[in-house]
Amino acid sequence: MTEALTLHAPRPVVVIRVVQLVWAMVVLAAAITVLAVVLDDEILRSTASVVSADDTRVPPSFTPVVIVLDVVVTSLVLVLLAFFRGGHNWARHCLAATLVLLAVATAAMLRTGPPVAFVPPVVVWLGLDALVVVLLYRPGTTAYVTPVA
Repeated sequence: MTEALTLHAPRPVVVIRVVQLVWAMVVLAAAITVLAVVLDDEILRSTASVVSADDTRVPPSFTPVVIVLDVVVTSLVLVLLAFFRGGHNWARHCLAATLVLLAVATAAMLRTGPPVAFVPPVVVWLGLDALVVVLLYRPGTTAYVTPVA
């Protein structure tokens, strides 16, 4: 059992930081999801949808969409993180691409004028996102995921 543990080199500090920051992003995304559920009515008002007095449709809700989106995206990121921790270079690139796409979507969401309560956690999330993408391409990370010939 100890032989199997000694065959793998220890993870570089930069890889450990990536894992910690991704978990912090997952927790922050869950907090933003809870905030979106709590402020669902305020989000609807901020979208400025016009509803007439004779409208009999069920009012829209972002709650199911936000919850499903959080579960799916978090699952994807955590699966990619597991492969990245295993030293797979392709997982590093996929994780970076996923985070860049999430940053674009998050920035687009900020442009729509969400309730003020969303701005601070979303700005923190964007900062963490950028930091993780930078750390994914540091030399220590590259050495960790590059196969030894």
